[in-house]
Amino acid sequence: MLVSAFCALSTVSLAQTTKVADAELKTNVTPITSALSAVNQLNPVTYQYTAPIQGVKMPTGTQYGFLSGNVQSVLPGVVKTQSYLYPAGKNTQRSVDVQTVDMQSLVPVLLGAIKEQQAQIDALKAEVQSLRKTGNTTTAL
Repeated sequence: MLVSAFCALSTVSLAQTTKVADAELKTNVTPITSALSAVNQLNPVTYQYTAPIQGVKMPTGTQYGFLSGNVQSVLPGVVKTQSYLYPAGKNTQRSVDVQTVDMQSLVPVLLGAIKEQQAQIDALKAEVQSLRKTGNTTTAL
């Protein structure tokens, strides 16, 4: 009689996932104010990169964005410094620091500006509606 035995060895790992709301991970949370004013000071541009940094692949063609100096003066927290290493001879590297605009950080500011602008539009609509009801068309907006 032939008896066959099958033995499986396995490792069992248990992991527990805990959900944490982002509000629990953040402190000093304050609303963004004067976003429309900040956005009005930004100057969007198109540009092309000049000669690339040695060893760093830069995008080609027309780019859309901002000059970091302009953004730095309005929203300094949105400008980041990125370091690039490039070969500078045998067994030698150099580094160049490039200021970049963190476009993702601009999104909340842009949303704040849209909300401020919408509040202005809503106020103007209400004023126009009020003027239409009273028949007063001489009040300056």
